Amino acid sequence: MGVVLERSVDVVAVLLGVVKAGAGFVPVDPAYPVERIGWMVEDAGPVLVVCSEGTRGLVPVGVECLVWDASAEGESAPVVSVDLDDVAYVIYTSGSTGRPKGVAVTHRGLGNLAVAQIERFAVGADARVLQLASLSFDAAVSEMCMALLSGGALVMAGVDRLPPRGSLSGVVAEFGVTHVTVPPSVLATVEELPGSLRTLVVAGEVCPPGLVERWAPGRRMVNAYGPTEVTVCATMSAPLEPSGPVPIGRPIANTAVYVLDERLRPVPVGVLGELYVAGPGLARGYLGRPGLTAERFVACPFTGGRMYRTGDLAKWTGDGQLVFGGRADDQVKVRGFRVEPGEIEAVLAGHRSVGHVAVVVREDRPGDKRLVAYVVPDGDLDTGGLREYVAERLPDHMVPAVVVALDALPVTVNGKLDRAALPAPDFTDAAEGRGPATPTEEILSSLYGEVLGLEWVGTDASFFELGGDSLLAMRLIARIRAVLDAEVSIGDLFATPTVAASPGWWASSAASPGRR
Repeated sequence: MGVVLERSVDVVAVLLGVVKAGAGFVPVDPAYPVERIGWMVEDAGPVLVVCSEGTRGLVPVGVECLVWDASAEGESAPVVSVDLDDVAYVIYTSGSTGRPKGVAVTHRGLGNLAVAQIERFAVGADARVLQLASLSFDAAVSEMCMALLSGGALVMAGVDRLPPRGSLSGVVAEFGVTHVTVPPSVLATVEELPGSLRTLVVAGEVCPPGLVERWAPGRRMVNAYGPTEVTVCATMSAPLEPSGPVPIGRPIANTAVYVLDERLRPVPVGVLGELYVAGPGLARGYLGRPGLTAERFVACPFTGGRMYRTGDLAKWTGDGQLVFGGRADDQVKVRGFRVEPGEIEAVLAGHRSVGHVAVVVREDRPGDKRLVAYVVPDGDLDTGGLREYVAERLPDHMVPAVVVALDALPVTVNGKLDRAALPAPDFTDAAEGRGPATPTEEILSSLYGEVLGLEWVGTDASFFELGGDSLLAMRLIARIRAVLDAEVSIGDLFATPTVAASPGWWASSAASPGRR
């Protein structure tokens, strides 16, 4: 059953209702582009889609809809028998073929996950768990189960209150949040964390040691790892301490993890191999994709059952912990979301002005990962317009920070893309322009440059044309708050992304620059 609803407590009621009715739910974030929503709904083929008056227009014509009315009184819930291996939900992840793929997860996996989280994260009846993740991301299911199945409270803050639009620390302080799961890249933008936060879980990306040094003292900080195909989480670290590389820990309860070579043989301690996972958390497979399911969910030579080939590299330490070692393929993580560059390339290749395209993740500054699209034009090309073209078809986290036009893509002697030869984006021209005319403009130009990694930024240059994205926007807003004591929303920045247009921010802000 599809669920296309705005973020609210009603979503939780609907998801629980779907499960109690014996069905599986397909959560769809209404903020996704209309084309992607339509494809997901049509691919999943739900018998019914629960929507609101505001999201009904996002559902493809011909699909049966039920407009949710929280005030309506219904009959008593029927008693429905649900098998542990029935589908609990389907989450869509990025696909290398250019289309997202649905992962069908079972009730068995959810139960095992909840037990592990409640124990390892110390979740009790007094817990307040923040629902931070997008409803189309499996971390959202994890947050709900963690809270509701422990007797704790789930804090469902409005979308405008959470990153990238709002402040994580502000929500934590206002609602007395005790447990948060957050991608390291988002955590890196946070200036402070209130004392109410007892457990901080980082997941979705490699966690830099510097974040552990800053946030682990005084609270339980855990690094969790797991792809959607193994019900959110496969391993967790012990409470982290500020010392050296950050491990992804050991398998959760009832879960087996193997580090194998290309012949499915265990590799020695300290040697990188591909990570495989077995246990009750394994999904049933990819919805309507039997070939892909057979390719990724393979026979386990150690248990006789199935195991999932993650495509991630890892190695064992001498004390039995796992350390993440990157990917065995081109898949990447951006802001905690799994991204297949091939899906972005497929969208860009569909533009009439694009001849050839390659999408990569660059980290020209440590900790600053950005999607960069390299295109060979086929006719006149507006690189800024290409970003808008992608934004109309893919979620925000899959929109390249910048599009670079090349005469030809560099290749190796074997005719393959030479990624090392792809040039770093050059923002010299975009950064030129009128210099600061006031002390405030001078400070803002400096902050723009600091966040974007540029020596200087002209006052007429757009933050987003210089490679800024929503995550970097969060960092810029945090720096403006700290330096100028002014409240600027991400909406302000999107509407007027230049230093020269900044007076509009102060007019709409409750605080003024310099006021304490």
